[in-house]
Amino acid sequence: MKKTFNIAGTEIQRGESKEIRFKVSESYIAIPTYIPVTVIRGEKKGPKVFITAAVHGDELNGIEIVRRLIYTMEAKHLCGTLICIPVVNIFGFQNSSRYLPDGSDLNRVFPGNPKGNFAERYTYTIYEHIIRKCEYGIDLHTAAVGRSNLPHIRADIANTDVERMAKAFGTTIIKNEPGSMGSLRRAATDLKIPTILFEAGEIRKFELAVAERGLAGVLNVLSELGMVQHRRAAPPFQEIVDSSKWIRAGRGGLLSIQIRPGELIYKGDEIAFNTNPFGKEVEVIKAPFDGIVIGIATDPTVTPGQAVCHMVELDENIKGIEKILNKIAFNKK
Repeated sequence: MKKTFNIAGTEIQRGESKEIRFKVSESYIAIPTYIPVTVIRGEKKGPKVFITAAVHGDELNGIEIVRRLIYTMEAKHLCGTLICIPVVNIFGFQNSSRYLPDGSDLNRVFPGNPKGNFAERYTYTIYEHIIRKCEYGIDLHTAAVGRSNLPHIRADIANTDVERMAKAFGTTIIKNEPGSMGSLRRAATDLKIPTILFEAGEIRKFELAVAERGLAGVLNVLSELGMVQHRRAAPPFQEIVDSSKWIRAGRGGLLSIQIRPGELIYKGDEIAFNTNPFGKEVEVIKAPFDGIVIGIATDPTVTPGQAVCHMVELDENIKGIEKILNKIAFNKK
């Protein structure tokens, strides 16, 4: 391993932490646009791992997770190198928007193109100068606008290193999927940089419980990779699921959600009441199968076909999971 590590012309020695202003673009008056990057290089050899947040600029929970990681991690206690990017989409973050100013979704154009459009050049710069230097990655996200997600991992389990990281993170649900074309985690994994995605909470919020859960999960992965000494707590159960389903409203109206993320529900259970605000009609939306809720709508106004509840289906293990959840609920009383 080289004695120095270089990001954007900045050399980081073993045992050093440095904050870097990394140029990603420039304005129409030729003023450079930077994103903050913190590199923590351990005194001992080990893997190079990127931790990214706010690829969608309105997803704030990941920013807090990365901030906590930066200010709790000491180079003297680290084996390897952490490259922390708390805000990937600086334009979206400044505008409280999911997207770039031209409406592009940054998480659909990786690995980018140095001669392409604005979004492609932006992602290429990050991908080429940071992501390619790493051996593993963790990308932090929240639900889209009007939704809230159960903390869970999305990962391509066909990749054994990805599977190892996903299980180590320690969420109860791991959603097995390669990721959308153009997403950061898919582009990185295709480059043989195993990457997982953490989904949790809502946009435009700092949810402390999500930040604590996310930081613990990141430390779990770093421990699995031999980078830190960290006491890992196993989740009460862990299910790898291959598919999920959004339950949708049949009519327009106002929702009264009866369930929450993480709740175990059975076929026929009531998910929500959808009422006509100008009449007596009430649509009762019910679970089509046994499973766990991993996402719900937070906006009560819906149109026909709009997503209400995101579920993963469970079969053989559902009774065992029910006993575990009941025991946890009893112990909290």
